[in-house]
Amino acid sequence: MFKSILGKGLMYRTYGSNANKVYSFDQFKSLVQNPSSRVVLVDVREPSELADYKLPHAINIPYKTKPDALSLSGSQFKVNMGFEKPSKDKELVFFCAKGIRAAAAKDIASKNGYPNTAVYPGSMTEWLANGGRDIK
Repeated sequence: MFKSILGKGLMYRTYGSNANKVYSFDQFKSLVQNPSSRVVLVDVREPSELADYKLPHAINIPYKTKPDALSLSGSQFKVNMGFEKPSKDKELVFFCAKGIRAAAAKDIASKNGYPNTAVYPGSMTEWLANGGRDIK
C-alpha cells in the first residue's frame, strides 16, 4: 500500500501491521515526559543537525548516512552506531526535522522485521515551535 507523506505528494510504501501509526504532538510529548522501556524514540537526523537540539532519551540512527543500520546484526550495529541495536519487541517511534525522513526510516525498519513502528510527523519543527526545548 502506498501513502502520501504530509499531503506533499511524496509517496512511500508501508509494511507491517502497524503501518499507519502516527503520534500527535501531545502523544509524543507524553512519550518524552514518561519514558518507557517498551518504546524507543529514534531521531533520524544527521549528527550535525543534533547540535541545535537533541531530544532527551532518543537514539540517533541517521537516515541519510546510515539507512541500512537496522539491517545489521546486533554486533555490527553496536560497532557502527556505538550503542545496542533496538530489540524487535520494542515500539520504534521515528522523527526527524519535518517528518519525511522519519516516515522513510519507519518503512525501512518495517522491512527489517520491526513489527511495531510509528512516526511523529510533526518532528522537530513542530516540537520546537511548541516549546519542546523546555519540556522535561
